[in-house]
Amino acid sequence: MFLALAVKCAVIAAVAAGLAAPAPEAFAAAKNQTSSQSRQKKSSLQREQRTLKGQISSMQKEISAKEASLDKVNNELAASEKAISQSNRTLKELGVKKQDVENQLGDLKREADIVSLHVTEAEELIASISQAQFVNSRRHPWQAALAGNNPNDIARMSAILQYMAREQDRTIDRLANRRKNIEIVTAKTNETQQELLKIESAEQKNRDQLEQEKTKRESAFAQLKKELSTQKARYEQLVKNDRQLTNLIADIDKQIAAAAKREKARKAALAAAKKREQQKAASAKKKQQTTKQTAKADTRRTTTAPVTGNFGKLRGKLTMPTKGKIVARFGQKRAGAASTLPWRGLLIRAKQGQDVVAAASGTVVFADWMRGFGNLLIVDHGSNYLSVYANNESLYKSVGDAVKQGETIASVGSSGGEDAPGLYFELRYKGKPFDPSRWIAKN
Repeated sequence: MFLALAVKCAVIAAVAAGLAAPAPEAFAAAKNQTSSQSRQKKSSLQREQRTLKGQISSMQKEISAKEASLDKVNNELAASEKAISQSNRTLKELGVKKQDVENQLGDLKREADIVSLHVTEAEELIASISQAQFVNSRRHPWQAALAGNNPNDIARMSAILQYMAREQDRTIDRLANRRKNIEIVTAKTNETQQELLKIESAEQKNRDQLEQEKTKRESAFAQLKKELSTQKARYEQLVKNDRQLTNLIADIDKQIAAAAKREKARKAALAAAKKREQQKAASAKKKQQTTKQTAKADTRRTTTAPVTGNFGKLRGKLTMPTKGKIVARFGQKRAGAASTLPWRGLLIRAKQGQDVVAAASGTVVFADWMRGFGNLLIVDHGSNYLSVYANNESLYKSVGDAVKQGETIASVGSSGGEDAPGLYFELRYKGKPFDPSRWIAKN
């Protein structure tokens, strides 16, 4: 019995030992299962990655296509805005010509009235002379003798009246010729006026068509801009626009510096020439004293306009470039992701077509359309100071034009893709922007 129990315990122990220590085949099976799951997970991740890359590629293609469309529409809109600017300038010039013609017609009418008055006076005088001639012809010498007068007075009076009559006839002929010339000039002036009216009407019709095309393009541009515009894209565009303007102004500053250098060299050359002239004059004077000659020296000079101006003294005296509400000031943060790029000037909301005037006297150094700033005009005030006027509807000045403080140089608009009409105004010194509000005169 004890032997049987021992055998049974040995069998149970052996079975227990077999369950506690798995065979090597079990390890291999578990390892193969884990490897298969890893490969499946890796394959799934690779498929997801390929799908994501496909989506990203598709989005990039779509964005590129929209950007290309936006660039195309933007270029078309730029062409429309430039054409409208030129059309407005033409209409303004035609208005000035029309006013000149109307003034000329007024002057001709007044002159014709004066000539007619002189003709009337001359005709009345001739009538009086004719009546006097008739009365004088009815008198006899014996009547003068009875009255105690010289009988020869009748003949003398008759001769005087005949002379006066001939002179008045000549006067009337001259006035008639003058009136005829006035009528000819008036007719030509009227023809010019009618021609100007036709040209103005055609130009106005052309401008209306341009405005319609601009409206369509603005609508298309706004739609594309709405689809494409994100805060990040807007921020990147603002940075790009600012960099472009900064590069433009840097180029203008280089040109100004080059002009100043040339002016300095010219003055140096003039000073050297003047010194040589002085030496020559001194030598001539010495020679004159030696030879006792009395010839006079030439004292003429050559002068040039200064390169620098007095802009630095105009702090607090500049003219506000247009009337309106200032909605953004220098240093103010922009909205959204563009908050790290502050405003570098003043954004003034104003009525479409309202006059934009020069803040100070100077010379126009840039007048053209520029991305992000629309119809842009930059004025050089000397001493490395520039003023910038952006988003205009029309530019009335060209590069090289001299402008006076307060003179109209453009009109308010929304060119360059702005949502509402207004003027963006900057002041820069040596290419760097500074706060314009401290320089503008307080009303």
